[in-house]
Amino acid sequence: MTTPDRIQTVAATAPDTLRIEFRSGKVYAVSLAAPMARIAGFAALQDVAEFNTAAVADDGWTVEWACGLSMASERLYQMAKEQAGEALPQDEFRDWMERNHLSLTTAADALSLSRRVVSQYSAGSRPIPKIVGLAIKGFEAERRAA
Repeated sequence: MTTPDRIQTVAATAPDTLRIEFRSGKVYAVSLAAPMARIAGFAALQDVAEFNTAAVADDGWTVEWACGLSMASERLYQMAKEQAGEALPQDEFRDWMERNHLSLTTAADALSLSRRVVSQYSAGSRPIPKIVGLAIKGFEAERRAA
């Protein structure tokens, strides 16, 4: 996935939220509540004191915590865009493909995109633009009407 830039600063602003400023100047609030609840390895971050140790590492390519956990800037950027309503969550895209029995190729054809782009959306390696979210809703509306 393409990030606009590396992370400049990070600060915990709530028990599960980071304020992240990218070097481009973009600032996002990113909630980590979902991974903290679903991924066993992230359970350590439920300790507020531990969560507050978030720091920029690897010259801005990751955020690390004192306990040794880390998250890549690419994933944090994708989560930021999804939570800000600027990108479609990857799960919604994959659910759409599954509901409609679409392969990467047929999904690409339905959206007039390349198979490679659809593969990147499906794998979570690229943020899914809001316009694609609107397109998949239109696709399903047309199918229901037919």
